[in-house]
Amino acid sequence: MRRMPRAALWLPVLTLSALAVGLTTAQSQGAAPSGDPLAIKAGPPDALHGEALTGSCQGCHGPMGHSQQEDKPSLGGQVPSYTTLQLAAFRAKLRPSPVMQAIAAQLTDQDIVDLAAYYGQQTPRGPWEANPALSAKGQQFYNMGAVERNVTACVVCHGVDGRGNNELHIASITHQSPKYTLEVLHEFKSVPDYHIAYPNAMHIVTAQMTEDELSAVTAYLSSMGSSDMDKASK
Repeated sequence: MRRMPRAALWLPVLTLSALAVGLTTAQSQGAAPSGDPLAIKAGPPDALHGEALTGSCQGCHGPMGHSQQEDKPSLGGQVPSYTTLQLAAFRAKLRPSPVMQAIAAQLTDQDIVDLAAYYGQQTPRGPWEANPALSAKGQQFYNMGAVERNVTACVVCHGVDGRGNNELHIASITHQSPKYTLEVLHEFKSVPDYHIAYPNAMHIVTAQMTEDELSAVTAYLSSMGSSDMDKASK
């Protein structure tokens, strides 16, 4: 039996309150919407308190969110609104992961906001090693897309530096391990159309990408900014 991609299990629920979860500046204006499992109501983010909560995170995600494990994402430098949304989804058991569900279940709304703030203030981890020539091909696709197939360039949403957009809940996607990055891209490629802006955009793009293009973009994203990659692109 083919295992359903994990993204296919949790992406549909993001339509419930993607905006409400990320906009912490509006949290003081009233109670969270009734029945919304992803809604967050908290005070101003406290990064120092968030740091104090990271003891149980470091085993997988590393000190300051710099993961050294190929199957675990780095959290350092991630946009706060995206981290907030993921923790809320884990806590509501709408995103699968027994470990993360158990950890998130112990977090209050304020804890989630504070953790997201702490990781958002950290310097992103350094690049992973990747084939320079393959990275250069990925850089071209990232910046140009595939015009002849109407495939949008990644830079349009994720920016020149790949660091996403906090206001739009667009994730930072650089310097994750090649293994983790490729797995996530495959998940977006395989999910159906849910009529939800962000996952739909990712699905539309990745569904049209070849395996060679996915591998090249993965190499570029994981090694972006490395000296070897920069030399290969010149």
